Amino acid sequence: MKLTESRIKEIIKEEMLNLSEAEENKKLGQVATSSSQRAKGLKQSAADVSKQQGIDPKEYGIMQQMEELLQDLSNLTDIKTGKTIAVLNAAFKKLTAFRDELKQQAKK
Repeated sequence: MKLTESRIKEIIKEEMLNLSEAEENKKLGQVATSSSQRAKGLKQSAADVSKQQGIDPKEYGIMQQMEELLQDLSNLTDIKTGKTIAVLNAAFKKLTAFRDELKQQAKK
């Protein structure tokens, strides 16, 4: 099959669309989870704690504090709207970018 200029442009557009969709999936609040799915995930996470390596007690404490903060915010307000989601989105975006940067450095 011969690649024509128009086919190359089409492939590039498709790939750009795929990248856009991947970025869209990185937005906070785009995923819904039922309470039973959440419970199952928490049970699995608890079982996996003993298998995790490289996480010290202070880091586990930080993770627990963040979880407790989000639960408190959920009880006080609708965290998926207004100022709360704006603050969470900003933090999520920065942390996601930082994680991606660290992954890129690890590949090198």
